[in-house]
Amino acid sequence: MDYEIIDAPEYLERLIIYEIATKSFTSPNGPESGTFASMEEKLPYLEELGINAVWLTGHQLCDKSHFYNIWTEYACIRPDCIDPSLGTEAEFRHFVESAHSRGIKIFLDVITHGVMEDSPLVKEHPDWFLGGSWGMRDFDWYGGHADLDAWWVDTWLWYIKEFGIDGYRLDVAHYRNDLWALIRRKAADMGKKIVIIAETGPAIPGVTDILQHGEAVSHNHGLNHSFRMLHDAAGYCRDRQIRANERWEVKIFYEDGTIQDSRDSSWFGKSKVPEVIFEGDVTEKIVCADGCASYRIQKGRLRVENIHDEKRIQNIQVINKAGQVWNSSREGVLEVDYTVEYTKAKNKLTVYFPYRIQDGQFLSVQLSCHDDGWVGFPEEESPYAAKGSRYLAGYTTLLAPAIPVFMSGEEFNADYRPLPQLAPGLYGEGEPGKGRWLYGSWIDWEQLKNPEKAAMLEDMKRIIQIRRAHPHLIRPGKMGEKTDRFCPVDYDAEEILPIPYCYREENEVLLIAANPDQENDVWVKLDLSQILQPESRCRVSILFGEAQGDEAEFVENGINLSEHKWLIRRDKTSRGGLLVLKIEEIRKGQE
Repeated sequence: MDYEIIDAPEYLERLIIYEIATKSFTSPNGPESGTFASMEEKLPYLEELGINAVWLTGHQLCDKSHFYNIWTEYACIRPDCIDPSLGTEAEFRHFVESAHSRGIKIFLDVITHGVMEDSPLVKEHPDWFLGGSWGMRDFDWYGGHADLDAWWVDTWLWYIKEFGIDGYRLDVAHYRNDLWALIRRKAADMGKKIVIIAETGPAIPGVTDILQHGEAVSHNHGLNHSFRMLHDAAGYCRDRQIRANERWEVKIFYEDGTIQDSRDSSWFGKSKVPEVIFEGDVTEKIVCADGCASYRIQKGRLRVENIHDEKRIQNIQVINKAGQVWNSSREGVLEVDYTVEYTKAKNKLTVYFPYRIQDGQFLSVQLSCHDDGWVGFPEEESPYAAKGSRYLAGYTTLLAPAIPVFMSGEEFNADYRPLPQLAPGLYGEGEPGKGRWLYGSWIDWEQLKNPEKAAMLEDMKRIIQIRRAHPHLIRPGKMGEKTDRFCPVDYDAEEILPIPYCYREENEVLLIAANPDQENDVWVKLDLSQILQPESRCRVSILFGEAQGDEAEFVENGINLSEHKWLIRRDKTSRGGLLVLKIEEIRKGQE
């Protein structure tokens, strides 16, 4: 029987995802003492903040010091056991139930590649493992181990059945699409549609729903200054949806050790540079071996000309503009389910590769995550992304047409305080307490007594509330969907600003503008002529920003609104860095 592909739950597009590292989020008994019970005590705070999903990076039995000299979710010993240092199964269940009672979903981290060398699983099932990475033993996912497959499926269904977990975030790679499609199917059969978030690998209908850092405002080494989202959030998302301006390059490795790279102009004169021509895409529905689960994968098709026709190919890489890489060879490659397929005809290739985000999947944007502050991050800098910027938090992430993801502490501009044992090196090298990995942020809730941090928290609550109050307007874009539901807005100001953008549906408009300057206020005129009829009577509400006089809510016509000057206070101050307007056209009989 060919089952239908299991789609994501309807609530997916309304998610606001907040990452928590369990051990350092709370400190009931000093550093690294956070538990399910102490985290549950913070649920009223999270509900008031307005987030509705927690990506929990700490639940399973793990090593105490393998990475950065601290306990981490990623040094997994047994994924099928709750770590007793975090609490009991009953306490974990109660935490999840309490989160659900407040409208908060819980997603767990899944370490897909393997377990620690001393894991009992390695002794009990040595045939399940082949090779290793990250100082751990890797599962032999492609060795035909039916008992490994069954155990993996049962493990993640156990969390859903016994604790009510709402979904998973897959660390590094998916590996087995068929197993995750089966987990989705069996969860749905139990009456629970789950969300599956991929770290970087493709978001595939029936397997994974969104990417954790599909669009990343910050990365491991700081703010992504070249990222177009910083200055044109709506234009970037609109182009991403239709894959405008995307570029793919090809690198060919031959068995004799030579390489051809379509990006390498130094080949000119030695050999012709391969020419890459995009020829559209194809979609394939895959039914899993057991016949009860399926998924759909969308592949781009490239024609590559000017290759060596007399040489044997060892590997082909496809590289996109963001630097993601796909390979035709599985050797030494993590994302082995997503291999390049190709055919060769003399000096030409036809190449197929999976898109990172398939058509129909929602866009997501990450302000920050636990991996910010990776090895080599400057010791004197904070690995948090916003650092009190309402512009970065609101314009690029929380109000953007994508599902937002951010790390705990961003909401009140937490001063970065490393856990006492946090080392700078990945495997514990360097002086303890000098690390900058954001996973090891020891959150000091006493900082909220600082008026500036309390003001940041209040502004973040307000920004999140704007998003949650307007789900009919602020919706994430979908790949493959052409839309005029959100669009950039022309402006006039003495300074160059991020391009304002707006959402529109029927007679409502929500407009977002920003001022990144931390020293100066700015006045801006917003051209609303493409949005409003000149003669329209409009009710205007300033949802975020500082109102001048009595203009927090007023009525004006469209032509005057385009001539109106709006003040946006300097960034990193209360109600500064951001302007959010709600404009409602008044129809006859509504005044």
